[in-house]
Amino acid sequence: MLDSGSLVVDSVSHCFNHTPENHKHPHAQRWDDETFELGEKLLPDGYVPSKEVFYRDHQPEELARLLFLESQIDYSVYHSLPLDDYFHDGYVSREKGFEFMEQNPERVSMYVDINPLEDDAGDQIEEFAAKDGVEGIKFYPARYQNGNDLSLQLTEDAVWPLLERIADSEVDTLAIHKFIPFATAPVRYFKPGDVEDAANSFPDLNFEIIHAGFSFIEETVFAMASHKNVYANLENTACLVNTRPRKFAKALGEMLYWAGPDRIVYAGGATALHPQPPIEGIWNFEMPEDLVEEYDYPTVSQEDKENILGKNALRLLDKDPEQIKKDIEGDKWDQLRQEREETNDFPAEPWSTYDVDVAASADD
Repeated sequence: MLDSGSLVVDSVSHCFNHTPENHKHPHAQRWDDETFELGEKLLPDGYVPSKEVFYRDHQPEELARLLFLESQIDYSVYHSLPLDDYFHDGYVSREKGFEFMEQNPERVSMYVDINPLEDDAGDQIEEFAAKDGVEGIKFYPARYQNGNDLSLQLTEDAVWPLLERIADSEVDTLAIHKFIPFATAPVRYFKPGDVEDAANSFPDLNFEIIHAGFSFIEETVFAMASHKNVYANLENTACLVNTRPRKFAKALGEMLYWAGPDRIVYAGGATALHPQPPIEGIWNFEMPEDLVEEYDYPTVSQEDKENILGKNALRLLDKDPEQIKKDIEGDKWDQLRQEREETNDFPAEPWSTYDVDVAASADD
C-alpha cells in the first residue's frame, strides 16, 4: 500500500521455471540467460537476484513472499505463458497460477495463456474464462514450430476467430505480449499494429499491450489515443524509471500526452524482476522540466501515480478498492507485514525471503 493509503496492484506476476530440465528447445537456455541479463540491466544495484535464486523452478509461496513481504504490492494478476514450444511447462505454468490464486484468493487474479494453434483453443478459452478468479486471456505473438518461427499476431487466420470466442466468454480482457523478441523470432511479429485492428473490430474487449513503452512507443500511444479499449501494461518498462529514467520519462510522457493517465497500469514482472524498485521510482517520479518544455508533456500528479500504481488496474478488473482493503485486512500477509513494520523490516530486503540453500540445491 502507498503512503497515501492507495492500494498497489501488480498487473503481471509469474512463477518462472528456469531449470535445465524444463528446456525443450536449443534456444531455451538462451532465453533464460537473456531474461537474467535483462534484469541486470533494468534493476538497481542490490536488487538483481543471485544466480542461485534466479535459475530455479520458482514456486507460488515464494512469489507470494516476494510480492507481499518484499514490496508494497497488495494485489496481483498472475500471467501464465504458452511457451511450451521452448519449455516443457510453458515457462510460467497455469498450474502454479491456479495454486497461487487458491492460496491467496483475496489478493490474486489470473490471466490464462492460450496457444491459438491447438485444436481446442476456443474450447479452452470458454473453459478457463468460466473459472473463478480468471479475469483475462494471454496470447503470445510468435511460436516456434517445425523449425520455423510462426506469426501469431491477432490478425492471423488462426487467431482472429479466437477473439470472437473471447468476446463471447465471461472475460473481457486480452493481454498480448509486445516486446523485444527473444531468441530468433522476427521483430515484426511483436509490433502492435494488429492490436489496433482487433480493438476496432471488438470494441467490447479490452486489449492490454504488455511491456508497453519499452519498444514501439509511437505505435503504442497512437493505438491508445485512437481506441479507448487499449491499455498500456508497464511490465519491464516500469523498471526503466530507476535505471534509464529519461527513456521512462519519454515513454510515460508520450502516453500521458496522447492518451491520458487512466489506461496505464503498473506491473512488477516478478519473479524475473524485483517489483519494489519501480513502485518507489514511480511514486517519487517527476517529469523533467526540459521534457515538459520541449515536448509539452504533462506533469505527473499524485493522483496520476495512484492511478498507475493501482486504481487503473482495479477499474480494468472491475474491483472495488475499498472491498479489497476489507478482504485483505488481517489476513496472513497483513499480519506478517505488521510484524515486520514493528521492527522496520518492511519491505523486506530484496530476495531475503528466498531460501538460497534450497535454490542452490535445486540447481545441482
